[in-house]
Amino acid sequence: MAKIHHCTCRINLSGQNCHIVHYDQFSTVTWPEVQVLMALHGDENVMDVVPVMIDETSPAAEKERLASRYGYRIVEQCFPGRAFRMQLMMTDDDQLPRVEEVREQVTEAEVAALAAQSPVFAPGRNRKPHEAGKEA
Repeated sequence: MAKIHHCTCRINLSGQNCHIVHYDQFSTVTWPEVQVLMALHGDENVMDVVPVMIDETSPAAEKERLASRYGYRIVEQCFPGRAFRMQLMMTDDDQLPRVEEVREQVTEAEVAALAAQSPVFAPGRNRKPHEAGKEA
């Protein structure tokens, strides 16, 4: 087993700052996963990558997890072959908290409170262009 960083980041999906996905400390991505996301969306569209936690895994298990999530082709492009090289740590900093410790600290009530604060997209009725100007 080897140490692996879990990171927070922002991903600009469209490249035009219209659709940005935030991975925070409650939904992290691993450092190899960041590399796959960079290959998918472009290096310039994966921003503010910060390691926040450490876990342990084997490179083969991580490659299999990424292939099941993103597809074999893109993962094989990033980490080719059976004897692939996968960098699991973003930096040499291994003084970060472990994933289990962080998950123990977060209670279900805190998660529910955070979920209640996050904005929810609730689309309205689609109006025809000539109706949009008629506000009653």
